[in-house]
Amino acid sequence: MNLAGYVPERLHALANFLHEELTEARPGRAAQATQLGSLCLLVVFVSMTLRVPMIAVSLIVLFYGVQSNAFFTRVVAVVFVVATVLDVGCLFLVLKYAYGYPLIRIVAAGLILIGSMYLMRVNKLGLMFFAVALVAAYGQTIPDALDFPEIAVRALMWAIVAGLYPVLLTVIVCGYLFPSRPVALVQRELHRQLADVSVRLEQIPTGNANAQSAWAATRIEKDTLALQGLHTFASADDAGYRAIAPYWNACIAAVGYLRAKTAALAARRLPMGDGARALLCRINDEIAALKESCERAEPYRATWTPGDAERSTAAAYGLDSLCHTLQALAGFDLGQPAPKAAKDPLFVADTLTNPMYLRFALKVALAASICYVFYHGAQWDGIHTSMLTCVIVAYPSTGASFQKMLLRCSGALIGALLALLTTIVIIPHVDGIFGFLLMLAPICFAGAWVATGSERSSYIGTQFVFTFAMATLESGFGPSTDLTEIRDRAIGIVIGIVVSAVVYAYIWPESEAGTIRQKLADSLREAGKLVRPSACVGESEHLKYLQQRAACWNALKVCDDMVERVAFEASLPSGTRRALLHRARDVLARMRQIIDQWDVVQNRLVADPVDPASDAWRQRAADALDHYADGLAAQPSTTALRRSLPAVDPSANVPPALAAHMRQLATQIIELPDWTDVASGVDAADVQPGKSI
Repeated sequence: MNLAGYVPERLHALANFLHEELTEARPGRAAQATQLGSLCLLVVFVSMTLRVPMIAVSLIVLFYGVQSNAFFTRVVAVVFVVATVLDVGCLFLVLKYAYGYPLIRIVAAGLILIGSMYLMRVNKLGLMFFAVALVAAYGQTIPDALDFPEIAVRALMWAIVAGLYPVLLTVIVCGYLFPSRPVALVQRELHRQLADVSVRLEQIPTGNANAQSAWAATRIEKDTLALQGLHTFASADDAGYRAIAPYWNACIAAVGYLRAKTAALAARRLPMGDGARALLCRINDEIAALKESCERAEPYRATWTPGDAERSTAAAYGLDSLCHTLQALAGFDLGQPAPKAAKDPLFVADTLTNPMYLRFALKVALAASICYVFYHGAQWDGIHTSMLTCVIVAYPSTGASFQKMLLRCSGALIGALLALLTTIVIIPHVDGIFGFLLMLAPICFAGAWVATGSERSSYIGTQFVFTFAMATLESGFGPSTDLTEIRDRAIGIVIGIVVSAVVYAYIWPESEAGTIRQKLADSLREAGKLVRPSACVGESEHLKYLQQRAACWNALKVCDDMVERVAFEASLPSGTRRALLHRARDVLARMRQIIDQWDVVQNRLVADPVDPASDAWRQRAADALDHYADGLAAQPSTTALRRSLPAVDPSANVPPALAAHMRQLATQIIELPDWTDVASGVDAADVQPGKSI
């Protein structure tokens, strides 16, 4: 590809990425961004009025503390308070016994940093220990900048105030005054998604070519998985919701399926007669009834049962799956006990046996020490952000670390440019606190909107607000006009990224390339469960099928995220990385095709029950997926050992149209890519498997 064609393609991909991230309608995002932006302005006003220093620290606490719902916000607030107690206790001990002994102080802080990063990897409360590690690194700038221990202790006490009072404001505003309850968020999101289903139903006779685009399909998957996350919080927060939690879990899966199915039908443009249009109107009425039941937080109970003529019309136009889904949800047994969720242990199983955890902690301490020695030896304290950067971008795998470095660098550059422009153009004309807050408002709300997006880009919003605050709000209790602050903060971040990139890529590099095949195998096994005959019958089987379909989406999402991280792994040879990513994306694309094709087969099996002998073919198809998964996860891969799938038993009473769909599904399974060639494989001995936090 020539350069002229290459650059526009990259720019187009970047534009699509930015559009997708900025327009993502995650449940509760608008309310969370509004609360976060407003609290930022309130904290700036309070800190400047009451002369509380370290405004940037207060703002960063808000960005980590304000969550999408009130329940999670209160949980994070408790974690922050506990982390602050640990931070203060550690720093007080270091300052008390080692203030006048720099070497001992640095060694003590290094041990705290190593211990915190180790616990971050092995403990379920990793975020709390990450905060301790960050403060342990930042705390070394206090004794270096101050000559008297009394002043250092006073600065530490102010740091406690700067860190805790935003937590109090967050709990009051987001937890009690304007709470975003998880149950209410589930209700509103279900209402929004069902409104989309109604729109698609109206488009079926006329058609909508964009209804089943790749972007729309991805958005449906993300929306369903986001709802499942809210379902977990709602179950923990509300007793009434928890009492019928299995129903709501089935409802979320059913709504996701209805959206996907109506989008596919709208893309086909089905010319319809009066009977089919009447059936569409009837289905739309039931969608409206389901919408009303979600608004009332009550189970949906339909009064409509399709007649024989309606069933025939539904089967002729592919609407039978919609009818069956609504009927199954209306007949859900509310007496079903909620399955007990398995509790994750506090520590990972190999806490004391896996050497990678200690190596990871040592790498972070080494990178931070290099930056500390550099800026302290150069007597350039303004670039102390280099040391903090080494901790912030520390992730288990090199791909995740490089991804975080890119986000931090992008956010820092945006924040530095904004600080430079406001310092030169706006601040000289600002008179009074309200004019200054008016200048900050668009920056805070823009950062809040980006920070409440997906994990792929949210850190950019946090970083550019933090960099802007460090450059313009940290030099006294008013706007700063010192351009050197902006320069030093940005240079420090760049230095920290360079040092971290070298250390993390060449000293005990951890790669997820060795585990990506295992994750793909896990997702294939989930698809196998979808195909395998179920012990449930009737409506229970259909609802179980829909929930397993959502589980497949979740497994695919895990693989998609891992593929994105592996794309940043510089420790892999470029050829191996490209081949690995190509095969992984090929498997993911074909898996989505298999799931969609099985939907067609499943609908026909539900509409026209056939000879039980067809279950034997389903079992063989599921076994073929499991066999491929086992070969994919093996070292080395053995996915090419079995490349055939028996046809449907001729003695089975299978209609020709259904048999054709089953053959197409078999072809898709057989054509899953071969991983046995050396170019597409990654030897586990060449890379160390990483573990995400």
